[in-house]
Amino acid sequence: MNASRRLVLLGSSSLTLTGCFGKPCEERNPAQLAFLDGLKALAKPALASGNPLQIEEAAKQSIGLAEKVGAFSDWCGTLGKIEGKAQNVAVTIDIGRQVSLYAFNDWTLAFAGSVLDLFSTRSRQPPPPGLSEPAIAALKTLRLGQRISLSGKMGEIAGSGVFDWSRLFGKSETEHRQFLQTPRFVARIEVLAAEVKK
Repeated sequence: MNASRRLVLLGSSSLTLTGCFGKPCEERNPAQLAFLDGLKALAKPALASGNPLQIEEAAKQSIGLAEKVGAFSDWCGTLGKIEGKAQNVAVTIDIGRQVSLYAFNDWTLAFAGSVLDLFSTRSRQPPPPGLSEPAIAALKTLRLGQRISLSGKMGEIAGSGVFDWSRLFGKSETEHRQFLQTPRFVARIEVLAAEVKK
């Protein structure tokens, strides 16, 4: 009798836990899920093909997909990495399986030498910082590995130049393949907050 009660209790508690944690947080926002599904649809056949031209084209189309996203709000992610200090902070936020957003307030954290020169010729205006002041303030209250909600704009930090770098022009097949396996996109982060379970 006691054994059957225990089974019922364990069974009902596992159903409750599955209900709470069964769906990854990035699947709750339809726009975020559509973006991630689009990346997967491009990467999977290209990587399976082994064709370097198909892999290169899929990398370019992935960047095009990010450009179409533009502004986003209430996306869910996991705070993966914080580098630098408040004035020149750089963060990496995982927004899906092996897909990250990268935002930074100091270009030297991300690029060096000739790449910086490339961007300086595009515009005399300095690029906007990747994290707003409220986002930096919120970052101070968060911990690595914590689930967060975020809003911002894809590629906003670098203006028109960032996607020239991200398109991986002149890169090898290996680098295109690596990009498709673990894509990382530059973003402007306006709002960061600890994720509230819904």
